[in-house]
Amino acid sequence: GGLLILCLLAGTVRGQPCTGGGQLPVIKPATATMALPNSNTDPSGLLNGAVVQGPASIQVTSNGQRDAITVMVGALVNVTIDAEWTGSEHGLENITLFTYEEPGIPNGGVMSHLTCMGEGMRCNPVRRTFAWTPAPTQHGRVHTMCFVAHPVTPALAACPSAYRCVDITVHAPTLQWVGATPQHDLLVHSAVGCTLTVCPEVEDTSRVYNVDVNPVPGTMPPGAQFDVACEARPQSGSLHPLWPALAYPMRSTTGCKRCMHWEAVRGLETQNFTACFTGTDRDGLESIRTCLRIYVPKCKYCVQEGDTLHSINKKYRLNSNWLQLWNSNGIGEIGGHPLSPATAFPDPVGDTV
Repeated sequence: GGLLILCLLAGTVRGQPCTGGGQLPVIKPATATMALPNSNTDPSGLLNGAVVQGPASIQVTSNGQRDAITVMVGALVNVTIDAEWTGSEHGLENITLFTYEEPGIPNGGVMSHLTCMGEGMRCNPVRRTFAWTPAPTQHGRVHTMCFVAHPVTPALAACPSAYRCVDITVHAPTLQWVGATPQHDLLVHSAVGCTLTVCPEVEDTSRVYNVDVNPVPGTMPPGAQFDVACEARPQSGSLHPLWPALAYPMRSTTGCKRCMHWEAVRGLETQNFTACFTGTDRDGLESIRTCLRIYVPKCKYCVQEGDTLHSINKKYRLNSNWLQLWNSNGIGEIGGHPLSPATAFPDPVGDTV
């Protein structure tokens, strides 16, 4: 008789939960937090008595059984998934929460064990938490993980929840040259004695990632100097539109401007140089490149304040015979080159240099 009683108990389902329109377990929309790279994650929110940045809630967009989240490389991301089975018929039933093997979870992420959140440690409702710091190789992709909630009682195995998926987009930088960056492959003339200053400037148009500019090794003209750091700019204090729920401002992503400074010296006349620069985000995700062609014209000199014909002649050991100077320059050069406009400076005795 005992065996018969056990069978009857196992087959008893309160109110037929899976037939006749009965309610099934439900997975709630996910919630998420994100801590920006290099931010403090101390739960107390204090560091030496000062308020610091830490994990903050980020927006989750839900559409049916799918949730969408956008994060960035290097940020600590936590996604929380809750499930429950409610109603007088099911509130005492234990449930569990599974992750589908396909697509699984993003590489490098950690899924917590099941946490039972009901009274007396009853597993209804339940929770699992996913922790992940996206790596540089994972940017620009959507990483998906899916879940299903199941009753623990074998007799209710046919009563699972609908699946729910979380799509996590790892935002990629969009780099572009801005400001006074010369057009790619532009040709400029830089005469002897002139200081050529070229200032490539790059930014991430989405304002998410910090960026930098560097010269391409081996392409700088001889003796050229390049700024050691980006031009100082004020940090943005506005919330980023991708994460409007963040409780603190995004780190500064105002772009980077660095300049090359170069003066052509005597002996480089008629030579050509190609200076190239790369713009990158500091996480090494994306890179863009631009180049500038430089030509050093002959028989031209940038006059400096205080120069005289005598001082120029002495400095460069020029032949002072005016007929030879005229023949060397040529009538075609009198008007100057549009890439290096000629400027006239009167000298103290009335001559024009």
